[in-house]
Amino acid sequence: MTPRTVSILIVCAIVSVAAAVYGVSSRVSFQSSNFEGQRLFPDLLEDAKNVAEVTVLQNGKTMTFVRDGEIWRLQQSAGYPVHANLVNKVIFGLSNMELLDKKTSRKDKQAELNLGDPSEKKSNGQQVTLKSGSGEVMADLVVGRANFFLPETTTGGMYVRYPGEEQAWLVRGLVDIGVEPRDWLKRDIVDIKPERIQRAEVTQPDGEQLIVVPQKGVTGDFAFENMPEGMKLKSEFAPRNVAAVLNSFVLNDVRKPGDVELNPADAYVTEFFTTDAIHVTTKMWQKDGQQYMTVNAKYIGDDMESDAAKQAKTLSERTDGWLYVIPEYQFEQVAKKMADLTEKPEEKSGS
Repeated sequence: MTPRTVSILIVCAIVSVAAAVYGVSSRVSFQSSNFEGQRLFPDLLEDAKNVAEVTVLQNGKTMTFVRDGEIWRLQQSAGYPVHANLVNKVIFGLSNMELLDKKTSRKDKQAELNLGDPSEKKSNGQQVTLKSGSGEVMADLVVGRANFFLPETTTGGMYVRYPGEEQAWLVRGLVDIGVEPRDWLKRDIVDIKPERIQRAEVTQPDGEQLIVVPQKGVTGDFAFENMPEGMKLKSEFAPRNVAAVLNSFVLNDVRKPGDVELNPADAYVTEFFTTDAIHVTTKMWQKDGQQYMTVNAKYIGDDMESDAAKQAKTLSERTDGWLYVIPEYQFEQVAKKMADLTEKPEEKSGS
């Protein structure tokens, strides 16, 4: 080994040791912060059970979650129930947040940390406010970008700031805050597999009908009973798509029927009859670029103790009095015209 090579190796070793020492010293300095272990809201963990309202402000829009016994409801979605565990996670997350490090106080840098003004449209900050039943503010914080690579932590952290202040902080702890009502709401409406559908009758506003029945030996196992003579399906799955409307149907948002002015004559009415005697009627509308639906379910069999009777009762209790905002693709399954679903077969050329 030449003297030049030895010198290069020595220099590399010195650089490596220096880098390691710097890394260790930086970590020690970080962990020895004056804020170590200081909770943002010291009393919140003990008082978490007294939180009665959680408000999330983001992108200029507000979502207000109100406690109703063990249930949490979203005020802006007509008081529809949300997943309580998601709200409780936010409360618990704020309760356990600890200050780690002081960051920028420059307002022009806040957007980089997702700490912009939540009251402004296109803002990337989220303001979370917790209140007691008497309206007392128990916690108020603007939360921003997550940092999952904090030394000596297993939870990761976030960049935050207090409302009205420009000082940003790095904290230990995370909160996951949904940006849309559907991120919080109990989205399941009805789940009836197509294999249980005995008959489905769609009546469109102009009186046209699509009638779907099971049929063995065809693709999708369903057919249109009122298929026009001399026509064929553009997609062999079209009848099954109608029969499968009630399969894992989920909502986007919820309203009360009186909240939106809808003309009954404009409804797409579908009646579903199952093999175990459940009768479900859905009414769907499309207005101002939005799709809406109501659901009515009842048991029409003789065995009131059957699983089907119990399912119909549960479904009726869940859906009665609600107007659901639904995905467009669900609406399209019952809104297509027979002329859109069928075509004339291609004529075979002579030999």
